[in-house]
Amino acid sequence: MKFHSIQLRNYRGIADSRVEFGEGVTVVEGPNEIGKSSIHEAITHLREDKSSSRKASIKETQPVGLDIGPEVELHLSTGDYELKYRKRWIKQPFTELSVIRPTPEQLSSDDAHDRFLAILADTVDVDLLVALDVAQGESLAQAPLAQIKALHSALNESGVEVADHDDFLDRIEEEYAKYFTAKGRETGDFKAANAEVPRAEAAFEELRERSRGMDDLVDYHARAAARLETVRTQLAQACKDRDEVEETAKAVAELRTAFEQADDRAKSAGRDEQIARDSLDRRKQLVADTTVAQHAVTENRKMVTDLETAQSDKDSDFDRAQKALAEQQTALDHARAQVKTAAKTVTKARAQAELTELTRRLETIREHDEKKTRAQATIESIKVTTSDVEKLSSLETEVRIAESAKTSAASQIVAKQLGTQAVSVDGTELGAGGTGEFAAVKDVQITVEGIADILVRPGASPKELDNALTSATHAFEAELERLEVDSVAQAREKANVRADAEAAMAEADSTLKVLLGQDKREDLEAALARAEQIIGDDDTAQGNDTGTKNCTSDSENDASSLRDLEEAVTEAEKVADTAQADVEATRSELERTRSARDEARVETVRAQTSFHEAEIRLERLTKSLDEARSSDSDEDLGDAVDSAQALAANVVSHADEARAAYQAADPETLEMRWQNVRQLVDSKETQREEVRQEVDRLSALIDDRASEGIYEKLAAAEETMESARTKQARLECQANAIDLLRTTVLKHKDEAQRKYVAPFKEQIERLGRLVFGQGLSVEVSEDLEIVSRTLNERTVPFESLSGGTKEQLALIGRLAVATLVDSDSGAPVVLDDAFGFADAQRLNALNVILGTVGQSAQVILLTCQPDRFAQLGGAKTVSLV
Repeated sequence: MKFHSIQLRNYRGIADSRVEFGEGVTVVEGPNEIGKSSIHEAITHLREDKSSSRKASIKETQPVGLDIGPEVELHLSTGDYELKYRKRWIKQPFTELSVIRPTPEQLSSDDAHDRFLAILADTVDVDLLVALDVAQGESLAQAPLAQIKALHSALNESGVEVADHDDFLDRIEEEYAKYFTAKGRETGDFKAANAEVPRAEAAFEELRERSRGMDDLVDYHARAAARLETVRTQLAQACKDRDEVEETAKAVAELRTAFEQADDRAKSAGRDEQIARDSLDRRKQLVADTTVAQHAVTENRKMVTDLETAQSDKDSDFDRAQKALAEQQTALDHARAQVKTAAKTVTKARAQAELTELTRRLETIREHDEKKTRAQATIESIKVTTSDVEKLSSLETEVRIAESAKTSAASQIVAKQLGTQAVSVDGTELGAGGTGEFAAVKDVQITVEGIADILVRPGASPKELDNALTSATHAFEAELERLEVDSVAQAREKANVRADAEAAMAEADSTLKVLLGQDKREDLEAALARAEQIIGDDDTAQGNDTGTKNCTSDSENDASSLRDLEEAVTEAEKVADTAQADVEATRSELERTRSARDEARVETVRAQTSFHEAEIRLERLTKSLDEARSSDSDEDLGDAVDSAQALAANVVSHADEARAAYQAADPETLEMRWQNVRQLVDSKETQREEVRQEVDRLSALIDDRASEGIYEKLAAAEETMESARTKQARLECQANAIDLLRTTVLKHKDEAQRKYVAPFKEQIERLGRLVFGQGLSVEVSEDLEIVSRTLNERTVPFESLSGGTKEQLALIGRLAVATLVDSDSGAPVVLDDAFGFADAQRLNALNVILGTVGQSAQVILLTCQPDRFAQLGGAKTVSLV
C-alpha cells in the first residue's frame, strides 16, 4: 500500500489543504496547530468511521463556529488497486469510492465503505497497517506485532505461516478448556468430579464414625449415672460439715466482739493521753516563740537606726551628682550648637560649588539632548536608508537587465540611406549616407520621403522575458512607492540626509553617555534642586536672624577656603565629643549614686518592715500566752498528762487479756475451714448439675441415633463414594490426555516461533547499531517484543531504559517490520511528531535509518521541528503554511 495524496476540507482548523506524498520518505513540516496531526487522524477516521458516525471524536473535527461538515479525500494504491476514497461527516454526509484500476468502479454511501474495507482486507494486512501508524504521544510503546500475518510470512523460513495450524490448536484449546482454565486450573465436570470424591469420602467417614460411636454412648451413659450418685453422697456430707463449722464460728465471734470493745477503749485512752501531751508541748513552744520574738524586736530596732543614717548620706551624694550632670549637659549643648553652625556653613559652601558644577554640566547635557532630538526627528521623517537605496539600485539594475535581454532577443532593423531621399526610423533621421540599428521590440515606423511608409511589427518575444521585465518593473515601482520617492537619485539624497542625522544622533548620544557617566539625568536635576534649596534656605534664615547669622555671614566672608571651614567643623566636633564624654562619665556616676541610694532605700524599707512585723509577732505571741495561762496554768497541764497516762495503762492491760482469749480460739484456721466447706458445697452442687445434664444429653443422643437409621445411611454413602471415584478416574484420564496433546503442540509451535524471531532480531540490531553503536544486541520475545537491550556488555530491561531510548527502539522495531515485509503487501510507516527525545547525534543516525527504509517502503513523517530530519537524504519535504 502507498499513499499518493490527501486533501482535507473544513477539518478542524483547516479550510482546504492538500498534501502530495512521495514514493519514499515524505517530511510534512509546519508549526504547531497547523494541521499535521489532523492528517494522521483523518486517515484513521476515513478508514474506520462511516460518514453517518456521530462519535465524539468525529464531532470534534468540525470547525468551531461553522455549520459545515469536515471532509477528507485520500488517493492511494494497494495491491493491484488504485483508489480515490472521499468522505464527509456531520453536515450533508456522503461516502464516495472511485476505483481507477484494474477495473474502474464508482460506489457511494455504505457500499463504498464496505467495498473499501474489502479491498483493504484482500490487499493488505490491516494489523500491519495499524502497527506502522504511530500517533503523537504513542512513540514510547512497542507495536503489537505477534498477530501480524504478513510479518509471520516474512519471518518464517519455510514460507509456511505459523498460523497454518491454528485451527487444529483452536480445537485442542476448546477441548482443553473443558478440563482446565487458561492458567492450568481444573474446571467444568473435571473440577466437579475432583471435588465430589472428597465430599463423598468425608460423608462416608462421618457416618462410619457416628455408627462406631453408638456403642460408646451407652457406656458413657452408664458411667455418668454412677458418677451422679457419688456426687450426691459427697454433697450431703459437705452440708453436714458446713453446719458444724458455723456453730463454732458463732462462739469465736463473741470473743472477737469482747476483744474489739476492749481495744476501742484502749485506743480512746491513748488519744486522751496524746491530747494532754500535745497541749503541754504547745504551751512550751508558745513560751519559746515569745522569747525569740522579743530578741528579734531588739535586733531589728538597731538595724533600722543604722540604715536610716546610711540612707541620708546616699541622698546627699545623689544630689551632688545631679548638679554636676546639669553643668556638663549645658557645656555639651553649647558645643553642639557650635558644631551645627560650622556644619551649616560648610554645607552651604559645598552646595554652592556643586550648584556651579551641576549647572554647567546640565546645560551641556541639554544642548546635546536637543541635538539628539533634532536628529531623531529627521530620522523619523525620512524612511529611506542606505540599504533601501542599495535595494532600489539593485531593482533598477534588474529592470535594465530585463529590458536588455528583451531587446537582445528582438529582431534588429539595420537601415542605411543610399540616395538623397530623406529616411527616418521612428522619427530618427538617418541623413545622407547615414546608417542606424534599431530593435523591434514594438511597432517601428520607417518613412522614405515621397517614396514609402513602412510599419515593422515585432513578432512574439519569449514569454519568460516579458514576465521577467514585468516582474522587475513592478518590483522597482513598488519599492519607489514604498519609499515615497520618484527616482534612485532622490532616494540616495534622502538616505544621505538620514545618514547625516544618524551620525549626529550617534555623536550626541555618545557625548551624553560621557557627560552622564554612571549618573542619571533625573538624579543630576534632583541634586541641582537640592543645592539650590540649601542655598535658598540659608539665605532666608540669614535675612531673619540679625545676631548669630550675621556672625556666620562674616565668618563666610573671612574664610579663605572650604578646607578652613571643614577644619573648623572638625575642631568644633572634637570639642563636642569631649563634652559628650564628660556628660557620659557624669551620667554614669549619677547612675551609680542613684543605684546606691535606691538600694539603701530598699534596705531601709525592708528593715522597717521586718521591725514592724517583729513587733506585731511579739504582741500576738504575748497575748496568746497570757490568754492560755488564764485558762490553764503550766502546772495544771503537767498534772493532766500524768493522770491520762495512768488511765491508758490500765485500759491497755484489759485489752491485752481479751486479745489473748480471741487468738487462743485460732480464728484464722476456723475462717479457712469455713471458706473451704462453703466452696466445697458450691462446687459439689455445680458438679451434680453438670453430671445430671450430661446424663440427660447422653440419653437424648442414644434415642436420636436409634431413630436415625445410621447403618442404612452408611451403606448408601459407601455406594455414592465408589461411584464418584469411578467418574473421577475416567475424567482424569481424559484430562491428562488432552493436556499432553496441548503441551506437545505448543512446544512445536514455540520452536517454530523461535525460528522466525531470529530475522526480526537481526534486522533491529542492524538498524539499531547505526544509533547505539556496534556493541548493540537486543533480546526479542516470542511475541516479537523487545525485552531488553545489551550495549557494551551491559543489559537493561526495556521498561527500565530512558524515554528517548525506549522511543528509538520501539520505532526501529516498526521500521524493521517495514523492511522485512514484502513491499507488495506492506503498508506506509506514518510517524507523527516522532524522535522528540533524541539528541542531535542520534537524530543524524536515525535520519540515515529512515533514508535506508525509504528505499523499500513509504515513510511519512509529520513534524513541527523540521531540523530533526535535516540530514535525511532523498526525502520529499512538504511545508504546511
